[in-house]
Amino acid sequence: MRGSRLLRQMGLLALAIALTAAGAAAEVLGKTTAPLDAREARKAECTLGNLVADAARSAVGAEAALVQASQLRTEVIPAGEVTRESLVGALLYPDERVVLVELSGAQIAAALERSLSMLPKKPSTSFLQVSGLNVTYRSEQPAEGRVAEIRVGGTPLAAGKSYKVAMPASLAKGALGYFRIFNELKTQQGPSLGDAAADYVRAMRTVSPQTGRLRDLSPPVK
Repeated sequence: MRGSRLLRQMGLLALAIALTAAGAAAEVLGKTTAPLDAREARKAECTLGNLVADAARSAVGAEAALVQASQLRTEVIPAGEVTRESLVGALLYPDERVVLVELSGAQIAAALERSLSMLPKKPSTSFLQVSGLNVTYRSEQPAEGRVAEIRVGGTPLAAGKSYKVAMPASLAKGALGYFRIFNELKTQQGPSLGDAAADYVRAMRTVSPQTGRLRDLSPPVK
């Protein structure tokens, strides 16, 4: 008898946990006035990438953020209500932590050169979505010489200055070849990328996706 009662209690507990999880997934965080699109995330700035980078920067109080394209699924969240399920589901690694690091301006520039090195023909998981930065570049130039200008918060990047930068933990550890630039960084751990994104949309209530942070000065490839 006691065994049967215990099994029933365990079943009810499991059901309650499942219902709570389902409710959390269905939570409406806010709304977006335009689609959050990541279909071109591996070769161009995208609206979902911008939002995730903004969320990472906000979560740890950084001046800038870098998020590699490998974090994003190549899909679209349509305009309208944004649920936790749709937003977190658009991330490939939502449980990965956001970290805060200090980078020199020279390291930021080198990271962006690597990010842009395979354009315009080859999509790459190492392409970086950014926040707090405005970058102009020329994709027709040889790799490692494409960045024309970088601004941080509207001010030109200074090679010798230190900046507080948010990024996923794997990027800080040098994933996707960035170990040549990010070497033994000291990190301050923040929330998971999924929680950071959800908290950001919840706080904003309405997001209005735009692009214009990464601008190619080269003529379009025909």
